[in-house]
Amino acid sequence: MALEQTIQRIEDKLQQLIKKLQQSQADNAMLRTQLLEHQEELRRQEAVITGLDEKLKLAKIATVTQGNGLSEEEAAFRKEVRGKINDYIREIDRCIALLNS
Repeated sequence: MALEQTIQRIEDKLQQLIKKLQQSQADNAMLRTQLLEHQEELRRQEAVITGLDEKLKLAKIATVTQGNGLSEEEAAFRKEVRGKINDYIREIDRCIALLNS
């Protein structure tokens, strides 16, 4: 009789463990799905941020190239932008010269 009770308790505990395992597996699957959704949302937000950074950069360039009374930072940025534009123009001129040769 004591052996049967011990076996019954073991079977009951085994059933409880199986239920906990199944619940843990279901929770794990749900969390994995949520993780994938959050990772995708993060990628979308990073793309938006990149786009906004590019727009901000273009807006700064537009402001600097138009404005008078610039701060030191804006004047330095303007000088940098002009330098890059001049570099591009020189490179284009070299390419044209090579094509005409």
